[in-house]
Amino acid sequence: MRGKMPFAGLLALLILLSCRGGAALADAAGLGFGIIATSASQTLLDAWRPLLADLSAFLGESVSPRIYDDYAGVIWAMAAGRVQVAWLGNKSAIEAVDRAGGEVALRSVDPAGRTEYYSHLLVRRDSGLADVETVFARAGRLTFGDGDPNSTSGHAVPAYYLFASRGISPRAVFKRVVSGNHEENFLGVGTGRLDVATGNSVDLARQRQRYPGFARDVVTIWTSPPIPSDPIVWRADLPAGLKDRIRAFFLGYGRAAPDKPATRLAHERKILAALSRSGFEASDNSQLTPVRIIELYREKLRLASTSGPDREMRRKRLETIEEQLRRLLAMQANM
Repeated sequence: MRGKMPFAGLLALLILLSCRGGAALADAAGLGFGIIATSASQTLLDAWRPLLADLSAFLGESVSPRIYDDYAGVIWAMAAGRVQVAWLGNKSAIEAVDRAGGEVALRSVDPAGRTEYYSHLLVRRDSGLADVETVFARAGRLTFGDGDPNSTSGHAVPAYYLFASRGISPRAVFKRVVSGNHEENFLGVGTGRLDVATGNSVDLARQRQRYPGFARDVVTIWTSPPIPSDPIVWRADLPAGLKDRIRAFFLGYGRAAPDKPATRLAHERKILAALSRSGFEASDNSQLTPVRIIELYREKLRLASTSGPDREMRRKRLETIEEQLRRLLAMQANM
């Protein structure tokens, strides 16, 4: 398991590593599949290994799961060619596409058939924190559990809708801010270590099943607009034939087919259920557009509220942001 890497240092490495075209190809050891430790590493390995074993059998080559403590680690690994395929969030997928030679290939379908999910704000039922307004009114006495800085639902979405839109930052208003993965935030609220924390609809359902003692205690007081479901990203320069086979595997997994025995279908659906999924569908980089827009609005709000000697630099950056927003909003309108 890789330790956490400061994101500023990561960016410099990505610029260099993403130029190494040959690094993308699967090596003699087969494909590396990157997984973010959004909950306990062993739990995730236990859930993903059966699916990746089936992928390995389908491809006829080894597929190795590689767990990373944070999003920066798996993006670095993709840029370095240590993983060729990865399960990411939308914000980290943006970094993978822009800086690590990645390309969105597929997205998850949840058990209800949806291809979107939601960010939440979590509190204990007995906390007296009934809504967001109460949280902000008492923030100076509260400990806030934020997500990984590259988490879409754990950080980027609540950072925009709850904080940037109000012109504030968590560290400026809360007594204490700590960062954790989705499981750590859920347990932090459940045990009372955290007063309020970010989460998401997929992981919340999973944690309530895994920790039934906290299932009733941890409740949501805020839900975001819909977020595109988590993408599977591969190196853009993988061979076309290999991409086709990987895509065919995921698109067919958990779906009935004339030549698929009932026992095989039941096997696949059981594995998907452990991942809180019902299957996958094809996707591309356009699914990242809504999160790109959120990130640009966050930067715009930050720059507009900043003063100092670099006024001309800020003005030029704001002009660039406005142009990027116009382009992305037009693209979104045509999606």
